[in-house]
Amino acid sequence: MITGVFGGTFDPPHIGHVAALKEFTARCGVERVLVIPTGVPPHKKAGMTADKDRLEMTKLAISDIPVAGVCDYEVKKGGKSYTVDTLQWLSEKLPNDTFVLYTGSDMFLSLHTWYNAEKILSLCSVAAFSRTGDDREALEKQAESLRERYGASVAVYDFSPTVVSSSEIRSMIDTGSDFYPFLPKSVSEYIEKNGLYGFEYYGYKKFLRERLSEKRFNHSLGVAKTARKLAEIYGADEKKAYLAGLLHDITKNLGPSEQIEFCIKHGIEMSADDIESPQVLHAVTGEWYLRKVIGITDEEVLSAARYHTTGRKGISLLEKIVYVADFTEPGRDYSDADYYRALSEKDLDRALFEGMRWIMEDKRRKGEKIHKDTVEMFVEYANKGYR
Repeated sequence: MITGVFGGTFDPPHIGHVAALKEFTARCGVERVLVIPTGVPPHKKAGMTADKDRLEMTKLAISDIPVAGVCDYEVKKGGKSYTVDTLQWLSEKLPNDTFVLYTGSDMFLSLHTWYNAEKILSLCSVAAFSRTGDDREALEKQAESLRERYGASVAVYDFSPTVVSSSEIRSMIDTGSDFYPFLPKSVSEYIEKNGLYGFEYYGYKKFLRERLSEKRFNHSLGVAKTARKLAEIYGADEKKAYLAGLLHDITKNLGPSEQIEFCIKHGIEMSADDIESPQVLHAVTGEWYLRKVIGITDEEVLSAARYHTTGRKGISLLEKIVYVADFTEPGRDYSDADYYRALSEKDLDRALFEGMRWIMEDKRRKGEKIHKDTVEMFVEYANKGYR
């Protein structure tokens, strides 16, 4: 039997994979194709989605291709996945088969650098498919080189690929972008059901993307990720930290006068300091919006969003984390940003105090009102010996 070998991380498998697989089966005379999700590939970092999820998504993605089936050899073997090991195992398992290895153009052009490339080319023939559409000359040159050097059996095929990558899809989910057109429906449903790639926050992100400026949206993502990292360091709830960081600026699109009008319209209580410091009112309106419109019920999350601009006396761990994450997230580029980032990962309270002191001094220079909640927090920390 002529058996095709089609490997990848499939994290997640997308319509580009499916299109390439169909083209492979149609043009290379294969009678069956083994689709093989990798273990830990030698050219990529660890940290992939769980093996069981990648296997199941791959099965779903190829379910309408009769000659294709998923092989879990590399996943079960564990450790780094080398193509030569897989081909050797297949040749022993299926001694009467001949094997055809699928490669996209980028991988094909580097095939001579693969671990034990000569052995690979003795165990299989290679089908190289273009992924850019304009690289035929380079592919043919590489094919001729492999034939001359190794006696390889190589064929090059023109192909009009669907240009998308798994990493791009993961980024789309992470940023609330529309990823659905790039996945088989069964795969996107599996991602939704199992909350993969941070999908549990996707709806929030999509809403924020539509509501906030691009700069503010990217800031919110940065605060969420920084808050989660700090929560991991200091033993707070990482999911709560991420959610509070993500949503802390949900009403930041309103200007100072609009914030006041919003409070009046919805009967939101404002203190005298709130009115005199309208630049912090988005924390007040934000808490109301999260509670009344979005439906957040977790009081810790709501409180972290509420006090992310001013802090308060008796500030909680989660509130500290979001407060500090707000001025240390990667998008902040003020002169001492790197110092505060490093400090926040070593001593959260010190970072909180020094950041608060800097903010108060900046407001004094600008002649702006310092909110009483910030003053009370500063006094509390000063009484603890912070200077």
